[in-house]
Amino acid sequence: MDAFLTIEAQQTLRAVKAIAPRRNAAGLLIGHKRGRRFFVEKAFPVPRGFQPSLKNLEVLDTVFEGRIIGFFHVNPGEKDERTLLQPFACGKLFLAIESRSAAASVLIGYLIDYDGRYVLEQIPITLEAALPKKGRIPT
Repeated sequence: MDAFLTIEAQQTLRAVKAIAPRRNAAGLLIGHKRGRRFFVEKAFPVPRGFQPSLKNLEVLDTVFEGRIIGFFHVNPGEKDERTLLQPFACGKLFLAIESRSAAASVLIGYLIDYDGRYVLEQIPITLEAALPKKGRIPT
């Protein structure tokens, strides 16, 4: 398994981190899954205090037309990760944005899986690269 993040998703994640670098900002990942790859097309920040649950996800998944593929969290703690180790999140992607400084952060991807107990299995992340300016094609 791995995950591919579009430029639009990357921009939203950077913006959320920029306005809430130390707060535990969180949200949903919107996209699709093809084979063993998650394609993250958008990120949707959720309001502070939002609790992921089957009921909440069913409502939002209707709004997003069945395209919720995971969750993100800025500087997650153990408690934040434990809230996702449940049946409703199994098989989904979890992106942890570890803020190292105001300008730097590390993005870590996990598959939420079940193997006798719920676990976070680290997976690689691939970032879509921006096209060169003025329509130049790299050689």
